[in-house]
Amino acid sequence: MKRVFTSPDTAELGLLKNILQKAGIRCVEVNEQMAQTIPSAPFQAELWVENEADYPAALALVAEWQDPTRAA
Repeated sequence: MKRVFTSPDTAELGLLKNILQKAGIRCVEVNEQMAQTIPSAPFQAELWVENEADYPAALALVAEWQDPTRAA
């Protein structure tokens, strides 16, 4: 597994997880409940890709999501 995204905002993490899953990339959330309880850096929610072969595609989707003008 490889981490592709970290955020204090669990809603943001959930949205990105849905985007990756729609693309066929299996991923898991880590620390999402802790991030809601203690919103500080060591407890940020993380999104991890299960299959390391999907990591480059996941990073590309994350980058596109963070900067939609790249896709245009």
